[in-house]
Amino acid sequence: MKVLLLLFFMSRFACARVTLDLGENIVVLAAKDCKLSLFSKSLTLPDGEQKLVIKFDSSVNPESVNQGKGRMTSAPYIFTFNYSGREKLILTTPKVIDEKEVIDQARNPQFMLKANDTAIPFTMEKVFPESINIFSDFSSFLAEDKNQIDDIKQDSTDNLDQVKSAYLGLPDKQKLSFMKWLLNN
Repeated sequence: MKVLLLLFFMSRFACARVTLDLGENIVVLAAKDCKLSLFSKSLTLPDGEQKLVIKFDSSVNPESVNQGKGRMTSAPYIFTFNYSGREKLILTTPKVIDEKEVIDQARNPQFMLKANDTAIPFTMEKVFPESINIFSDFSSFLAEDKNQIDDIKQDSTDNLDQVKSAYLGLPDKQKLSFMKWLLNN
């Protein structure tokens, strides 16, 4: 019986998970070892090293109910940290209240990661715009193995070729409608 109890506790610690709550201006585009929803404001992560692709995202006029001025987003960042604890993690940005603060954060976002009001160290690496397109697979930025990266790039290239072919097959009116939709989204 003691052996079974010991195994239960060991398996519980081996599979420990931690919750990461996201601030209102943060979007997670990809996460290593985690199921992800773009609308989720909370992630469940395993213990240890974590890699996420995140970006700052806010309406231009954050204090207004009318969102007529659009949105400002930062470049994506590869956000890496190591955490093995039981406390809930909270990832936030400074509160923005006007257009100038939104523009400043979109240019140079300031992220804060805390557990129980204690700062957790992290690193950030900017993903440069030339490596991103509308069809980018952000999980490929988290790949560690060269072969895995090559496979992801090949899949992305195949998908991009299919999309190009479909676009070129559209009549001019539908191409124009698609481009308008693309600019608005």
